[in-house]
Amino acid sequence: MAAILAATLAGVLLNSIIRTRYESEQVAVKQLIGSLRTALAVRSAKVISTTGDAGLIALAHQNPVTWLRTPPKNYLGEYYSPQKSTLPAGNWYFDRVGHTLVYLPSSKKSFSPGIQKILIFKVKLLRVSGSAKASGRQKGSAGLVIDQVNDQAVAINTRTESVSRPYPSEKK
Repeated sequence: MAAILAATLAGVLLNSIIRTRYESEQVAVKQLIGSLRTALAVRSAKVISTTGDAGLIALAHQNPVTWLRTPPKNYLGEYYSPQKSTLPAGNWYFDRVGHTLVYLPSSKKSFSPGIQKILIFKVKLLRVSGSAKASGRQKGSAGLVIDQVNDQAVAINTRTESVSRPYPSEKK
């Protein structure tokens, strides 16, 4: 009877440890993305006041981890379209071809229900239309955001070329 009780308690404890590890990994990812969003806001405000839209487009293609004072301990570096299966789980890397920041979770659970096991983030240029000027051209503003994208969108974006195609909002 004592062995059954000990095995049951050990199972409950192990399940709690696994769930806590998964939740702490989610929090760490959200904290890093929050830090990158803050760094992006500061940099984009500086760039828009000096170089305008051209500077924003250049900023959108930079590695966001370089904006931090120190990269996270689990940052592997920059790669050109690596084989994700060869990289260790629980780490970040920057894909130079797709201009994406990728996280390879260490937990077997997916962060999004049943869709993908990896997290991919991209800095995107957004344009907001404004009122029309007298010349007929629309006046608007532009800004940058760090958004999560799915693996299929990145694969489509980089499949035919070694350099990623710009998002529609980045085209001139």
